[in-house]
Amino acid sequence: MPIYYDTMDLSADEKLKFALGALTLGMITGILFYDSDLAGIILAACCGMSFPRYRQAQREKKKGQLLIQFRDLLYSISSSVSSGRNVAGALEESVDFWKATYEETDYIMQELRYMNGRIREGGEKDLDVLRDFAQRSGLEDVSDFVSVYESCRHSGGNLPLAINRATSVIGDKITLERELKTMMAQKAFESRIVALAPFAIILLLRVMSPEYLEPMTTTGEGRIITTFALGLMAVSLIMMERINRIEI
Repeated sequence: MPIYYDTMDLSADEKLKFALGALTLGMITGILFYDSDLAGIILAACCGMSFPRYRQAQREKKKGQLLIQFRDLLYSISSSVSSGRNVAGALEESVDFWKATYEETDYIMQELRYMNGRIREGGEKDLDVLRDFAQRSGLEDVSDFVSVYESCRHSGGNLPLAINRATSVIGDKITLERELKTMMAQKAFESRIVALAPFAIILLLRVMSPEYLEPMTTTGEGRIITTFALGLMAVSLIMMERINRIEI
């Protein structure tokens, strides 16, 4: 079945992982800051409201994996076309070429088998199959490659040369994107460590001097201040995540 990467749903394991994470975070926050199981349940429900953001993050992660795999596919297509094969033959040859590197469950292998099946059994043109892949993937680099291939076919240009140059440019761009995202992932990890610092401080105070925090959990004014502080922490974390998100 075709995969639509911009709208793909999460697996049951991914949903369970999110639910357990939201419940754990909510309960820890409720107990640490409010000394209340009820507050933990309420906060867990609030954490559950971030599911759309989590789902989108997982989709982007999977698209990132597909992009790296597509970069590798470009090199095998370029090699096959340079040796005299057409693009349809290059796609079929890529299955055997990459099956030792990728698992059958990897997205690029699923896509190769799906595209080759449509070309071989459905009699569809390789350009139409690639254009459909570009649309379903939602990846600009895939669309750029398809555009180069389409232009070259319609203009009667040197196909091996055009694909080699497109592969070089697109491959370098994908590599640069990967390096930048790796650096930003490190910064995002550091920001999350900073966000966890207040939890560590509250835990230390609860262990070392629990009476110091008693007014914050037993009085209305203390709960209001605590809620306000948690709100500021949530806003700061969201702002840090947005700062660390770079679109290339």
